[in-house]
Amino acid sequence: MSKSLKDLEAPVKEREEAPSALPKTFMEYMRSLGPGLVLAMTFLGTGDLVSSTVSGANYGYALLWTLIVALAARYFMVSAVAKYKLQNRHGDTSILQGFQRVWRGFPLLLGAAILFLGIVIQMSFLRACAVALYNLFGGFGGETWGVFLFSLVVVGLTFLLLINPNQYKLLEMLARFASVAIIASFVFALFRIGSFDFIGFLKGLTFDMPPNQGPFNAIFIAVATIGAIGGSAVNLLYPYFMEDKGWNKPKYRKIQQLDLITGMLPLLVINVLFWVVAAEVFYGTGIPVSNENDLALMMELAVGPAGPTMLWICLFLAAFTSFPAQARGFTLLMLNGFHLSAKKEYKKTDDDPKFRYLSIGLFLLLPILISIPGAPDLVLLNVFGTSVITALILPPIVIGLVLMTSSKKYMMDGFRNKWWETGILTLIAAIGIWSTVEIIRNFVDQINKFI
Repeated sequence: MSKSLKDLEAPVKEREEAPSALPKTFMEYMRSLGPGLVLAMTFLGTGDLVSSTVSGANYGYALLWTLIVALAARYFMVSAVAKYKLQNRHGDTSILQGFQRVWRGFPLLLGAAILFLGIVIQMSFLRACAVALYNLFGGFGGETWGVFLFSLVVVGLTFLLLINPNQYKLLEMLARFASVAIIASFVFALFRIGSFDFIGFLKGLTFDMPPNQGPFNAIFIAVATIGAIGGSAVNLLYPYFMEDKGWNKPKYRKIQQLDLITGMLPLLVINVLFWVVAAEVFYGTGIPVSNENDLALMMELAVGPAGPTMLWICLFLAAFTSFPAQARGFTLLMLNGFHLSAKKEYKKTDDDPKFRYLSIGLFLLLPILISIPGAPDLVLLNVFGTSVITALILPPIVIGLVLMTSSKKYMMDGFRNKWWETGILTLIAAIGIWSTVEIIRNFVDQINKFI
């Protein structure tokens, strides 16, 4: 086995020593923060960009409240996941061990869901990266196979990143740079637009459901936004990033909460900026957002000739902060689920000799199929592919979290949820069930149109 493959197979925490001391000064706190931002930028990818842009273009600010609900739901879900890791009474190091205590069949369900969800999400990220590079380099390779060639480039860059012994630090640095660059680009776009419907923005925070506009009806866009942004199996990756920092005991709960808040804030700002620019540029013009080229047109109308270049850079940064991290993360979740269901014991999930082959084969190489000619476009892949699968697994994840974090049976004394925390998670579970029903109903309606 080559050295590079050994590095890929070895767990991150064996390749770099994570600090375990609690921060005391302001600068120590600043240096300690990072897992939340890495997770947030992993969330961002293309799903948030597309969902927010489609919503703003077709409905203006009318559905803006769904974004706030979605991000609030995501925060409480991720917080509950982190809480179980730090404060469970069984010494479980994996969140899936907790889910298995609630329902024996959950690890197998999640492992199977991750197999399909992970491939779809990775396809989306890879296509976004490749399309962005294809346009940034002037269409090199031609219309037919250019995107495919740049997909190979992205896969190669990802492989080099994953075998780097300091991969987590590199991901953290990339997440910081990407968040600043994306926010700056869209703030500049708003400045160039020169107008902002502040009253409409405020009205969009009320729970209004407008009449249907564009290719997707209002209810579907609302629940797709909540489903794609609010919660998914991706939330379960946070404990792995926490492990890289050495946060594995109850005393790290406060720094973890601060980390999650500071990580989610840029995510909120970026999503709002996507939404606002789309609403100001496209809403009321009758121009639909149906593929990634429409996103470039949006920035061209907002900024001018430099707009498409800015959009492709932002799209690449948003997707590439996700693609490497989730190639490893999805493999860990999938195998962890299968190991628990099959009662196979490994000290660490990535001790499984199949780990490196599955991570490369399933979540790096297989997604290349999305870049061949005739593959689905980015918007269709995100709205229907990611949202439908996410909606199916969201309810059992949230219901499991409610049971795990609200009971003395699972949590250390004094650390179970307060009544209002349980109430919020229960509400999210109800929204998840509603999202599942509405997304499946709309998905069936769309299929019937083609039959």
